[in-house]
Amino acid sequence: MKSTYTLVLSLLIMYGVFGVETEEVKSVMEGDSVTLNPDLSKIQGMVLLLWRFGEKGSTIAQIDGNDIIYEDYEVFRGRLQLDQTGSLTITNVRTNHSGLYKAEVSHNTGTSYIMFRVTVYESPSVIAGAETELKPMSVKEGDPVTLHVPQIQGDELIVWRFGDEGKLIAKADIEAKSSSLYDETDERFRDRLKLDQTGSLIITNTRITHTGEYKVKISSNKQTLYKRFTVTVSEPGLSPAAVAGIVVVVVGGVLLLTAAVGAFFYRRKKTELNNQKSKISETLKETSVISGKLKLMSEISTQLKQMTEDCEKELSEISGHHQTLKISENLKEMLDISEQLKQMSKDCEKKLCKY
Repeated sequence: MKSTYTLVLSLLIMYGVFGVETEEVKSVMEGDSVTLNPDLSKIQGMVLLLWRFGEKGSTIAQIDGNDIIYEDYEVFRGRLQLDQTGSLTITNVRTNHSGLYKAEVSHNTGTSYIMFRVTVYESPSVIAGAETELKPMSVKEGDPVTLHVPQIQGDELIVWRFGDEGKLIAKADIEAKSSSLYDETDERFRDRLKLDQTGSLIITNTRITHTGEYKVKISSNKQTLYKRFTVTVSEPGLSPAAVAGIVVVVVGGVLLLTAAVGAFFYRRKKTELNNQKSKISETLKETSVISGKLKLMSEISTQLKQMTEDCEKELSEISGHHQTLKISENLKEMLDISEQLKQMSKDCEKKLCKY
């Protein structure tokens, strides 16, 4: 009986009632796409193609004649692309897409099965996108820094890595709405990392050891993007505002000092000018006095000249005692005048010696 059942099963397989194929193994990186391409060239008269997933064989897509139909399977929603050749592409894969995929092909002579075993593994330590632009970021030690990602659609897988070794430090599956994962084994980042709702990475309380290159891979159902950042954490110092404040204070102080020095020299110069002006005024007064005395001396000199001429005339006309007394008086008067001139000359000399 048992041998008869084995013989019948062998005949059914031989004539195409059951088509048994070995599993084709596919490996794909999380966030990438994978294509399952069954070879239908040997199958004639295909009527229906069902793609099934998992050990339970749940239908996820099918080709019925010329119609391509996708089942409302949440895990694969928006990720499946099936063409008339029977090739099935799964975009933006996650680890929960790992498993058995089976193409069940119904045709004129029976049903054939083509199977694939897909393994989705996490992103490797070194991710692609090295050719993307490197955005520099600078921050003072102790301050936070945010590394922004482009606007997301809601189905992204976001993976953040740090350093040349590409160490995984944060991961968020936006579509799954699961809690973000952070590397708590690295003391440098412990309790310092946060992913916001957009997938942007926030590093709080930064340290010098956080200096380095950060890479992010953003995988969605439509595309895969990469971004790179180079973060430089410097020792704390004066902020630009504080530096500006100090500059203002210093400049203000210099201006005040300059104004004070200028005012001091102005007052000093003004005092000197006033003193000189006063001295000049006094000199002018004294010069005026001397000039007056010199004028008086000139007048006296004129009088002496006139008296001398008179005396000479009178001497030539002496005829008696009366004229002799008169001449004597004139000579005495001239002597007095001469003494006055002598004294006035000495006074003028003293005054002029002062200048």
